[in-house]
Amino acid sequence: MPRDIPQALQDKLAAKKVFVADLIEFHFTTPLYFTTSNISLAYDSPTAPESGTQTYIAQGLFLNYRDIVENSDLRVGTLDLNFTAVDPTMVAVLINNDFIDKRVVLYRAVLNDDYSFTGDDVFTIFDGRISGWSLTENNNTANVTLSVASFFADFNRTNGRRTNPASQNLYFSGDKGMDFSPQIVKDIKWGRP
Repeated sequence: MPRDIPQALQDKLAAKKVFVADLIEFHFTTPLYFTTSNISLAYDSPTAPESGTQTYIAQGLFLNYRDIVENSDLRVGTLDLNFTAVDPTMVAVLINNDFIDKRVVLYRAVLNDDYSFTGDDVFTIFDGRISGWSLTENNNTANVTLSVASFFADFNRTNGRRTNPASQNLYFSGDKGMDFSPQIVKDIKWGRP
């Protein structure tokens, strides 16, 4: 995915010393904002479910995520976010929220030496929805993994209405708008050889 990164941010990224922090936004009923920084950070996100500046909490629960691979092929992007479950806080968050299919946005902020940054120093790394989760444990540790998929994860899912006359007439009796939909489908080339 091409990114419109301002020149000033490109210069910061090209420096010999770069400080970054990830900002994770969970769109639960009560939204959660986490950061990988060792101190909490304030940011006015354009995608946050709440307006205004939010505090992204340095909570120590977030462990990592696997590398994000971008390519030009048409495929569903996925991301696994790993949290510690040794402290039961993250497990409690999941149990107390209806979290499947909730939006998750991951940002990267390029920080100054004093942990300050502006909106121009932040760019989106991943934007998707939670598609599943797992809990793993052994004698030494426990982890919660949230699987997040891009918005195209359910692209082919049939949900509700169809583009045929019968479905159209259920909602708009006598409407002829979908009578010729089978002929129109023949003109669409993408997704077929």
